[in-house]
Amino acid sequence: MEKRQSYRVLLNEDWELEDLYEFPHALSQCYAFVYCLDSDLQPQDRERINFAMRGYPWRGGYSYVNIYTVFKSQIPRPERPKIKSIQKSSPGWLDLFLNVNVAYQVATAVTALSGAAVSALAVYKKAYQLLQSINAERRKAELARMTATVAQMKAMNATCVELAKHLGFKSLKELHQHTGDPEVSLKLLMAHYRRMSVLMEYAKEGKATLSLPNNSKQDW
Repeated sequence: MEKRQSYRVLLNEDWELEDLYEFPHALSQCYAFVYCLDSDLQPQDRERINFAMRGYPWRGGYSYVNIYTVFKSQIPRPERPKIKSIQKSSPGWLDLFLNVNVAYQVATAVTALSGAAVSALAVYKKAYQLLQSINAERRKAELARMTATVAQMKAMNATCVELAKHLGFKSLKELHQHTGDPEVSLKLLMAHYRRMSVLMEYAKEGKATLSLPNNSKQDW
């Protein structure tokens, strides 16, 4: 029987019932984002992902909820996160079957984000304000999808670079190619930041520690 590698998350402190949803949900979404957009691995249907990123309206929560559903569906079934074992004591653990290299990539990025949390939040706020100002101009012109100006495009590209750096996201050039629009790229990076921030808070509070390379690899 072929051995499968598993990945361990250390569980500490007191957990509430909501934590059993919030943390695994954020981890699953971050894993799917990195797997499909920032790893050397191939999703099942790259064109399906690109079609969604280019075709969604990117207004309100609908697009964000559905794009993560697309990401998850395009991970090959053997590499979709599945629970191997879970124990909640002090300390406890959550062992998962998944692609450990992607999990390590997420863990490394969370650690880096934690070390620059203040500056990362400042970049996120700058991105939010930039998009708000662009949308305000569109409402004023009564054009929901008015083409961004050269200055706005330049600002969005620059903010993408800053946010990607804080997120440890290496494939920004490819993301722009997939989306065909720096505004969509920026919105995706902002969505990823929000979910990574959940993992960062769990680590900061001592509730969950994502194992780094050479610290959690197991065979089954």
